[in-house]
Amino acid sequence: MKLICREVWWYEPPKPGQTEADLRWGFLEIYSDRSTKWVDERPTAEQMKARKSCRNFPKADD
Repeated sequence: MKLICREVWWYEPPKPGQTEADLRWGFLEIYSDRSTKWVDERPTAEQMKARKSCRNFPKADD
């Protein structure tokens, strides 16, 4: 089993009105056998800024 991807990811998707700071962040690891693993380790500010996924937040209800 080989690690093929490690991405900054949220533990749960944001709810309307939540910001990045409100969420629990970590890493989603994806392996060659298609298994995944959640790593509960806060990403650095640089890693958060460079992330490719988990960028869209729902808008608060008006």
